Amino acid sequence: MKKPIIISLVLLLIIGLGGMLYYKNVTSHPFKGKEDIVVEVKEGYTFYDVLGELNNKKVVKNPLLTKIYVKANKISPKIVPGEFSVSPASTMEEFIKVLEDPSLDQQNTTVTIPEGYTIEQIGSTLEEKGILKKDAFIKACKEYKVPEYISKQTEKRYILEGFLFPDTYKFKKNISGNEVISAMHKRFKEVISAIEKEKNIDIKDENLERIITKASLIEREVTSKEEKLLVSSVIDNRINIGMKLQIDATVLYALGEHKDALLYKDLEIESPYNTYYAQGMPIGAICSPGKDSIEAALFPETTEFLYYITKDNLNHKFFKTYEEFLDYKNQQ
Repeated sequence: MKKPIIISLVLLLIIGLGGMLYYKNVTSHPFKGKEDIVVEVKEGYTFYDVLGELNNKKVVKNPLLTKIYVKANKISPKIVPGEFSVSPASTMEEFIKVLEDPSLDQQNTTVTIPEGYTIEQIGSTLEEKGILKKDAFIKACKEYKVPEYISKQTEKRYILEGFLFPDTYKFKKNISGNEVISAMHKRFKEVISAIEKEKNIDIKDENLERIITKASLIEREVTSKEEKLLVSSVIDNRINIGMKLQIDATVLYALGEHKDALLYKDLEIESPYNTYYAQGMPIGAICSPGKDSIEAALFPETTEFLYYITKDNLNHKFFKTYEEFLDYKNQQ
C-alpha cells in the first residue's frame, strides 16, 4: 500500500519539477524559432499589445505562461514606438531593453554631422540621407524658439548657428525639423555641461555665445588640437590690441559660398561676419564647433603670436610680427 503512494509522490514531484523547469524556460527565453523577430510597436501600444502581436506571429513559446510571468512580476516596461529586431534567444529582460531603447528603432537612419558644418550643410546632409528636406530644416531653424542665452540680432544669417552640436545621430525619416534641432541642441548642452565638469568651471550664459563664436572661427581655421590652442591665442592677442581678426573663413561665410581662393574685393564685403571689415568678433558663429575647439576657445595657449600661415596642407606657421610673417610668405 505504501509503495504505490511513494510512486505517486515521486511522479508528482517529477511532474512538478518538470513544470517548474518548463515555466522557467518559457518565461526566461519566451521566443521560438531561429530567425530574428521583427517587432512593430505602434503609437499607444502597451507591452501586452506587443505580446499579442507576437503571439499572432506564432513566435511565442507559451503566450499564457508569458503573460502570467509578466503579471506576477509586475513588469511594466516603458516601451517606445518603432520597429525593432529581436533575437529569438533573447531573455525577457533583453527583449524589454530593446523595446525601451529608441536608438535601436530599425526605422532610424544614422547621420553624422561633421565638426565645422554650417546650418546650410547640416540641412543638405539631412536631405541626402532622406531624413528631412533641407528647406524644411532651414525653415524650422528660423522659427525655432531660441534660448535666452543666444542673441537675436536680425543681421544674423541663422540665430542657431553654432548651437547645433556636430555628432552622429539616429533620426526617423520624415522627422520634424523641430525634433532634429531639439536633439542637436540637447547634445550641445550636454557637451557644455561635460566641459564644465571636466574643467571644473562655470560657463555663464552671458559668455556662452562669445565662446561659441570664437570656437567656430578656430574650427574653420585649423584641425589639430595643438594648433587650435595657438589660433585661440592669436584671436585674443589681436582683440586685446584692437587689431582686426582678418580670418578668411569669416569672409567665406559672409559670401555664402565656397571659394578656393579669395579675391581682394571679397575681403571688402560689408558684412558683420567679415572680420576684414568688422572690428572684433563676427556677429555670430560661422559653423558648429566641436568639443576641442570649444575647449581651445576657453583655454588658449599663452603666446605673443599675431599671424599664421599654412605651411602645408594641414599645418601652420605662427609669427609674432608682420615682418616675420611676410618674410616667410615671400619664401613660399
